[in-house]
Amino acid sequence: MSSISTASPAPLSPEDARSLQANVWRFYLFRFFVDFQLWLPIWAVYLTDFRGLSLTQLTVLDAPFWILLIVLEVPTGAIADRWGRKVSLSYGALTNAIAVIVFGIAANFGILLVSYLVWAVAWTLYSGADSAFVYDSLRANGREDDYQKLWGRTRAVSAAAAILGLLIGAPLGDFAGLWVPVVASGGLMAIAWVVTFSFKEPPRAEGEDHANYLATIKEAFGVAFGRPAVRMMMLMMAAVMGIGVSMIILQQPFLSDHDVRYGLFGFFLTPGQLLSIAGALLAYRLVNALGVSGVVMLMPLAVLATATGLGFIDHLAAFAFYPLTTLTFAMSFVVMSDYLNRRIPSANRATILSIQNMMFSLIVAGMEPLLGVIGDHWGLTVSYRTAAVLVVVIGLPLLLLWLREHNREQLPGQERAPP
Repeated sequence: MSSISTASPAPLSPEDARSLQANVWRFYLFRFFVDFQLWLPIWAVYLTDFRGLSLTQLTVLDAPFWILLIVLEVPTGAIADRWGRKVSLSYGALTNAIAVIVFGIAANFGILLVSYLVWAVAWTLYSGADSAFVYDSLRANGREDDYQKLWGRTRAVSAAAAILGLLIGAPLGDFAGLWVPVVASGGLMAIAWVVTFSFKEPPRAEGEDHANYLATIKEAFGVAFGRPAVRMMMLMMAAVMGIGVSMIILQQPFLSDHDVRYGLFGFFLTPGQLLSIAGALLAYRLVNALGVSGVVMLMPLAVLATATGLGFIDHLAAFAFYPLTTLTFAMSFVVMSDYLNRRIPSANRATILSIQNMMFSLIVAGMEPLLGVIGDHWGLTVSYRTAAVLVVVIGLPLLLLWLREHNREQLPGQERAPP
């Protein structure tokens, strides 16, 4: 197992320092177009109402997507560690653009499935590589302590882009047809691909050589699972976020069941995104106030509250529980990313973050079909109650195990973020 490197990147020329500094705002622009997707408010009803899939078929269609994420997360993370974060982000955006366009014109289940699988390849190419790209760009300039705050801004940019997608995509789908926002989103993703041409590949720390491909994967697993605090954080967050995301796929069917028009979906989904902006921007302040453990503890409690509220209140007003999970997700993504980045070496960073995403995908691949089948046979309220039980049975014990390991291992400046 590799030890955590304390080496610093080699000295930079003024021109390289400026280019790496510019990586941050250029990444904001990239992230904006990645998340400015007009299909966001209508994709589930596009499949159920326009393409004729049942809720079970919808969630079963999602299962191969998440399974492929599981298979590819670590290999594509190793691509970013072996050949560069810029390369991985660029190919990911291009592949995603193609997948979204095919998804919007697919006329049968087989083509939809192919588009989903290509989409999964795209996601794995820039998941893990994205935060590693930003962290290493900051680290090269000696600004890694700013990562939590700046990654919070990235999440806020993502949420702002998603809000635009929600507010524009839903009325566009209602007016022009549910397939139109999907195809248009492919063009927006292509813009994100063009933005990657302006990126400067960040340097790795001295002594963190590019190992061969298989050695990169093996070493990353050793680092990730060799540290108990890292291992338990990854397991706990994968389980809780996996359950939470599996409930999110039920949002649009919930609104449709309560007779909400497609054109109004965006207005119901926007409050959660607004709260996520606030959560992402304020996450580092909350860490200062509550500590890392205090913020992380909010995650399973928020998902549990959302599942319980939706499971026992069969009314449109119960949709107000969803923003609670969205808010906590935004904070937890920032805190978890900073927590892991502080404990893993640059040479393994993208691969280890991909291991985290792989574990998350494994949970969702099982949870979504389960909730879909239950929803089709016994109703959405029973699906939500099932999710609540799973948070109690799986999420809360993992939280307690992480708290134990976290308290045993404290890094300087970790429990309270730097000012």
